[in-house]
Amino acid sequence: MGKTRAGWLGFMQADGTAYPAVTMAFTLLSVAGLWSASSYGYYALVNALGLESGYNDAPGLFAAYYLIWSGLAVLWFRRVLADSLVRHRILAHIRAMAPVMLGFAIFVAVILPTLPPVSVWRAPSDPPEFMFASGWYYLPKSTDILFQQVLVASMIFTASRLKFPMPVIAIGMGLMFGGFHILLALDGFTPLYVTRFTLAATLFGLVVPYLYLRMKHGFRWAYGLHWSFYALDAAITHFVLAVPRWAIP
Repeated sequence: MGKTRAGWLGFMQADGTAYPAVTMAFTLLSVAGLWSASSYGYYALVNALGLESGYNDAPGLFAAYYLIWSGLAVLWFRRVLADSLVRHRILAHIRAMAPVMLGFAIFVAVILPTLPPVSVWRAPSDPPEFMFASGWYYLPKSTDILFQQVLVASMIFTASRLKFPMPVIAIGMGLMFGGFHILLALDGFTPLYVTRFTLAATLFGLVVPYLYLRMKHGFRWAYGLHWSFYALDAAITHFVLAVPRWAIP
């Protein structure tokens, strides 16, 4: 047999494997494709069903929707996630996540209802869904975060397998997360909202590779940190934009 030809369309090395940059680019394009398709499908469903707020008006439907997308993402990235999908690791993740999810359930069921209501007069003209949402909002939000974390883990583990240094992975994730959230400005959100989400996303992107690659039960820490930001932001928002006491009957 002859030697493997190098440079197949400039993408393959002499040993038949793709260049690291090509593999990473394919992973990023896959993530972008899955994310874009899920977002398009979400808005298509919301419009088709005549809903004002998908998460709040049909929480069960969209929790299942993002659970399906999470499964599709795991299936697509099954090779890079293979080490995390063995039975004993899955059980370990479930045990590790149980107290975390219990804490989130307590926040939604006990703490959130006690927070002061947001004033429609103090809220922005086009407020984010969570400002006036019920606790059911956090059911689809939880599976949405799960989907996002599958994509995040896939990118990080791919970069790690390709021997990208930790600082490079961290800076890349920070720039990508922050840059994506800057686009919230195109949806009409206020500068304050865009700024705080962009800064939080950038910081999260910088630390999340360390959580996945250096911490035991990295998924628990990454998912917990991601979810906790939304809980903290919601709590602060309820206090800052609360209905004035004199306006409460």
